[in-house]
Amino acid sequence: MPRIAHTQKSRDTVAGYLFTAPVTLGVLIWTFIPMVLSLFYAFTKYNVLTPPKFIGLSNFSQLFHDPTFMNSLEVTVIYTIISVPVGLLVGLLLAVLLNQNVLGMRLFRTIFYLPAVVPIVAGTQLWTVIFSPSKYGIVNMLLMKLHIVSKPFPFFTEPHTSMFSLILMGLWSAGGGMLIWLAGLKSVPPELYEAAHIDGANSWSRFMRVTIPILTPTIFYNLIMGMIGALQVFASSFVLGGVNGAPLGSLDFVNVFIYRNAFNYFKMGYASAAAWILFIIILFLTLIVFRTSKGWVHYGGGQD
Repeated sequence: MPRIAHTQKSRDTVAGYLFTAPVTLGVLIWTFIPMVLSLFYAFTKYNVLTPPKFIGLSNFSQLFHDPTFMNSLEVTVIYTIISVPVGLLVGLLLAVLLNQNVLGMRLFRTIFYLPAVVPIVAGTQLWTVIFSPSKYGIVNMLLMKLHIVSKPFPFFTEPHTSMFSLILMGLWSAGGGMLIWLAGLKSVPPELYEAAHIDGANSWSRFMRVTIPILTPTIFYNLIMGMIGALQVFASSFVLGGVNGAPLGSLDFVNVFIYRNAFNYFKMGYASAAAWILFIIILFLTLIVFRTSKGWVHYGGGQD
């Protein structure tokens, strides 16, 4: 019997490895190996056509003296600082509104979630039409008819409005985070609301003193994912501003800078160094959030 059990366990182990092999190979081939190669290229001068030449930290030194890279870093940081809190707030407000027990609420939840599954390129193309800078654009036509503006708003065509417009466009897909907020709201025990109501707490007090503390793990998760996603934004800015982050570099995010140097200028070593700087920034900020979470994230069972 022990031999039979051991044979069966071995077969199960082999079967498990076989089932996970496609994912393991995919991560190895398409993630781990490229990361190792990019780390090597970051210390070299490499244009794809000729063998890489080791140059030490020259790429990193040049990046921090490159005004174009510093501009892209500034654009990325500003976008992250504004878009992440706004996205969290809008997602939470939607979840609170859609957490009511009224007829047809499932339909409304589906409607608000649908934009989250629309491909980024298709969604961005749609919003370029909605935010058309001409007087015939959908939003501009409405704003002018309501006499909110006297002339068409430039949206994505002017440096001082493009960032605002991109952040506003990003809220269209807030339904993705809304589902996670909804799951968090559903985890709040109803008896806590009842106890708070008996103690005389109004709706705002119940929300701040009951809902928010229990939602802190959800806030933590959405904050981490939102921050990582914002720092890696690429597709929407590339569709809107092209390879140069137009207009006038206002949408020149770090990933656009990396793409331009890697595939337009064939400066693979330079682009790899920029990618690793972005990786270090993301890792550093993520670690900060993790370290500080012990003071404000409260998990069930009384463990902080």
